[in-house]
Parts: sequence; structure tokens; C-alpha cells
Amino acid sequence: MKLSRYNNFPSKQRGVVLFTALIFLVALMLIGNNAVQNSGLEERMAGNTRNRDMAFQAAEAALKNAGNTLTTWRVGPWSGAVPAGLVNNPSHANDSSYWGNIANWASYKSYTVTGVAENPRYIIEKLPNVGTVEHYRVTTRAVGGDTSAVVILQAAFSYTPSP
Repeated sequence: MKLSRYNNFPSKQRGVVLFTALIFLVALMLIGNNAVQNSGLEERMAGNTRNRDMAFQAAEAALKNAGNTLTTWRVGPWSGAVPAGLVNNPSHANDSSYWGNIANWASYKSYTVTGVAENPRYIIEKLPNVGTVEHYRVTTRAVGGDTSAVVILQAAFSYTPSP
């Protein structure tokens, strides 16, 4: 009598290895699919962060340029002459919502920055004096690599004329 080496296993256990392998393959496929989706999401998040950082840096560059313009221009008592980008005593001086809703930033002074969708713009506002101290507010608006990221920055400058 010849015995087969498979006769010692019960017939109920045949095919269990195939079923187990398929379960593991499905689990690995789900894990891999999740990893691909997460990496795509993280890539988009990194791109959006870079876009916003570009807009922020462009707004800072325009703010610095406006500050330099103000410092260079502001060498004597207020003469009433208005250089490009300066508004004297604006009516919206205490309205913070004005800057987010303004429609015509194109009319303000621009500053050239490379790598952004459009050049940042700024406005210098002469606010009311406090005693002999002159106060100015500079507001800049910039976009990043595309127009979906917009940053608006403001800074205050004070100038005390020398006697």
C-alpha cells in the first residue's frame, strides 16, 4: 500500500492558506491606498503654505520699501505735498474692516517683486498729529505664486520733526 504524504491532513484545511493570503493582500492594498492619499494631501498643504509664505514675504518687502520711501521723503515739516502712495488724513483711519473689503488696490503704489502672481501694493496714510509727532500708517497687500493667497500687513511709523 502506497501512502500519499497529503493523506495525513484533514480535508477541511485545504485552501486556508490561499484565503489568508488574500486577506493580507487586501489589508496591504488598503494601507497603501491610504498612504497615497495622505501624501497627496500633505503635498497640497505644503504648496499652500509655500504660497502663503511667498505672499507674506512680498508684503513685508513692500512694507520695507514704503518705510524707506517715507523715511527718505520725510525730511522736514509737513508741507502738504503728497508723494506717490500717500493719503493725507484718510476718512477710514479707524475702520479696520476697510482693508479687507477694498476693491481697488490697483490704484495704490506697487513695488516690484519677482516670483509672485502680481506685484504687492502699498499705501502710506498720514494720520492726525499728536502734538508735534507725526503719525503714518502703511498698509501693504500682496499675493503669492497665485492669487489664492492674499496677505495684508500694516505698520505704524512716527516722525518727530527736528526743531
